[in-house]
Amino acid sequence: MRGAIVGDIIGSAFIDSPQPAINFQLLKPFSAYTDDTVLTISTADAILKGKPYCDTLKEWTRAYPRAGYQPQFLEWALSNKINETYHSTGDGAARRVSPIGFAAQSLDEALNEAQKATTITHPDEAKVKASQALCGAIYLAKTGHKKTQIRDFLVTKMGYQLPETLSKDCSLTEKYQSPVPCAIMAVLTSESFEEAIRRAIWLDGPSNTLAGIAGAVAQAYYKHIPKSIIRKSLSRLSPELDNSLKTFEDKYCSNLLFQKKEIQINFH
Repeated sequence: MRGAIVGDIIGSAFIDSPQPAINFQLLKPFSAYTDDTVLTISTADAILKGKPYCDTLKEWTRAYPRAGYQPQFLEWALSNKINETYHSTGDGAARRVSPIGFAAQSLDEALNEAQKATTITHPDEAKVKASQALCGAIYLAKTGHKKTQIRDFLVTKMGYQLPETLSKDCSLTEKYQSPVPCAIMAVLTSESFEEAIRRAIWLDGPSNTLAGIAGAVAQAYYKHIPKSIIRKSLSRLSPELDNSLKTFEDKYCSNLLFQKKEIQINFH
């Protein structure tokens, strides 16, 4: 899961500065975590404590109200109206659900939990499917599946559209309705965690979200993040965020599985 947070922190410095190539300075003095990190931690916290996703989503947002949320989301999260619903038209919940892919004990569990966590704020079918694609990709990557197998599952079995190639022409909102397809392609066309992050940021989209999504899949697939990148990135977290991250990583990410598993899924 730390790959998602590293990606968010690195990508935060490039939100308004598209990069012409991938050989840019990875971390800058003002690189910082955003709402993507806080909401990702909220998902991890729900898993660790066995609490509803909605409860921890609001708890962590209230603890970090200045992390950069959309105004409507912040108003909903801070509201005391228990049964009030929220329907977002934003990039989607995929940016916060990656812990589900790491914690899931089966592919079905990854997909089902991704749906539960997403519909709290993004009940649209396209947003749910994006979250499921991400968590499914993470589960397959962590269990040792090849990139071709991951792509085949997403495209053939899920019917989820991915770009044929990675290019700046990827239309994140009009064609795919989510940053997920291009972020996953950044991993599938890379050779390392760092390259996946660089490719995601190069895409000229919501750089922190793209890099956060790519970072999660890249961690699961490569099972390695350079120590210097971890140290320089995660040192920017608050002690509370860092502690929650370490607790989750110790439980679910310390021994990523390397064996291949047969895909068994009844997807609707």
